[in-house]
Amino acid sequence: MKPVSVTLVGSSPWDRDIQVNDVNLRPARALAERLDAPYNVIVPAGDAEPGFVDLDPVRLYRVRGDSRLGFLQAARRTIDHGPTARSDVLMSSDPLAAVAAELSHTRRFTPHIMQVQGDILDPGHEYGGTLKRMALALVSRAAVRRASGVRVVSDGLRERAERFTRRPVAYVPSRVDTKLFFPAPDSYPKPIHLVMIGSLVRRKNHVTVLRAWPAVLEAVPGARLVILGEGPTRSELRDLIFDLHIEQHVELRGPVPQTEVVSVLQQAHAVAHPAWSEGQPRAVLEAMACGLPVLCSDISAHREIVRPHVGRLLAAASVHDWAEAISTLLTDPERARQMGRDARRYVSEHHDFDLMINRFADFIQSVSAGERT
Repeated sequence: MKPVSVTLVGSSPWDRDIQVNDVNLRPARALAERLDAPYNVIVPAGDAEPGFVDLDPVRLYRVRGDSRLGFLQAARRTIDHGPTARSDVLMSSDPLAAVAAELSHTRRFTPHIMQVQGDILDPGHEYGGTLKRMALALVSRAAVRRASGVRVVSDGLRERAERFTRRPVAYVPSRVDTKLFFPAPDSYPKPIHLVMIGSLVRRKNHVTVLRAWPAVLEAVPGARLVILGEGPTRSELRDLIFDLHIEQHVELRGPVPQTEVVSVLQQAHAVAHPAWSEGQPRAVLEAMACGLPVLCSDISAHREIVRPHVGRLLAAASVHDWAEAISTLLTDPERARQMGRDARRYVSEHHDFDLMINRFADFIQSVSAGERT
């Protein structure tokens, strides 16, 4: 196979201090090795210093981007005038990044793969007001139409993407490193009853589980809920926690490094993910890899990965159903353990890291070869 170099554009910053097992770095390195060529990444600097970081074979370019327009311009300049201009394939991880790729001069002679990892083609109310949703759908659909190929993380998203393009659409599910995310020994202490992982935004719907927690405490006195993540709804969630008088039992821990995510999962009995919409939530799959049963909202993305033997699907807005499901799971530890074992087995068979990397690399190579011929 001919080596294929990639330039990935993403509108979310990478961590300032990148570790070997970083959730972004490890798959980038794996793809670079599989494609036998450099893998360039362009992202906003965030709280890090703008500039180049050599993570051989990954080359990270942090650009200034104090606004969406600022990042768009900086990313486009870097694509066209930086060392990344010689890449064989452009790739984007979200609509804003896709716009930067499509507007670049480099795009005229370089194929572009757009990744669709959420309901951006048909956004629901959780994405904001009517005008915001219309703009997101318009930009996302236009980018899908123009792209040389599209990678989606779920079957449902594949069906939607195929409505807007005749170019190849590849279903490459979210990948999980089962060597990093693994169950704790049976004797390991589990002081955490339930975990929620995800950005603190309305789309993630933390509110339903918080409102259910007083009822959970009646069934399981002292039950402890830990929420990992940061975002604009933190103060709103904190106020709700105090209004419900559950502040002694709920912890908003904020953003944590990946190693701590694993530690928290290994100390927990179960994971909840009540989101209004998702692409394919890696947090749920990582919890399953750690041998935990999962309680998820009844949406298409969750239906593809949560079977009755690994967890339950619940109406996102039903506080009563969530309280009952959480209480039932926490008071039946043997059933919870069996569901966790089945969950681990499912992830190992269907979302293995190396398997998904190989599938993604094959798609990148096929788009590169097809576009150039």
